[in-house]
Amino acid sequence: MTEEILLTIITVTKNCVASIGRTLDSVRAVKRSGVEYVVVDGASSDGTTEAIRASGTLVDRLISEKDHGIYNAMNKGVANARGRYILFINGDDELLPGDFPIVLETLANSSAKIICTTTLVGTTSCPTETLVARPWHLPFYNSIPHPSTFVARDLLLRSPLREDLRIVSDYDFFLFAYLSGQAFLVLPKVTALHQRGGASGNVNLSQRELERVRKERLGWRYPICNGLMALYRLARRLSGGALHV
Repeated sequence: MTEEILLTIITVTKNCVASIGRTLDSVRAVKRSGVEYVVVDGASSDGTTEAIRASGTLVDRLISEKDHGIYNAMNKGVANARGRYILFINGDDELLPGDFPIVLETLANSSAKIICTTTLVGTTSCPTETLVARPWHLPFYNSIPHPSTFVARDLLLRSPLREDLRIVSDYDFFLFAYLSGQAFLVLPKVTALHQRGGASGNVNLSQRELERVRKERLGWRYPICNGLMALYRLARRLSGGALHV
């Protein structure tokens, strides 16, 4: 009898030999029956592929070949996944095991297509940021931390990540889902540790792509949302930063 897979964890990586070990160890700490691990490596040349192979049976499927960018690799991972839910964890990020059993139990019993938890940035002992999902903020900015967001595989198969974007395709996906009426379930649990940098560290390109996505997805709502954002920023200044939504 074939084992039912509840969750597929996907790591997309290229030339991350210095950090991939931490990622692999963190996946090992949460992996159990019903959880599979797929790694999509972009034909690394620095020893990353060898480090992944050395992890033994941890990785259920390793795809190592040239791709057409990170979102092409992520879509490739989804196509090779069997889990009911998908979780993307980068090759320099880590999963945190403490709350993971509770989240797995929620996945097993929930009908929600998108389930969000919290991502810490930096270190667990002294995080520089705490990224809490706020779906209602999506019309204004990327308010969903993807390293701690579990998405139904059938949703990703129906609406693959856009490969014409270099940085904000995950934002485009979440904004489209939100505007389409998709429900987001937010759990007050912490499941991921993220390190800033990589492609998303290109602030100028990220901002250009974000505004492009907002214009395309929001349409007539785009200037209204910008006006509301301007009013909010003004109110924040007048309140000395005390106003929060």
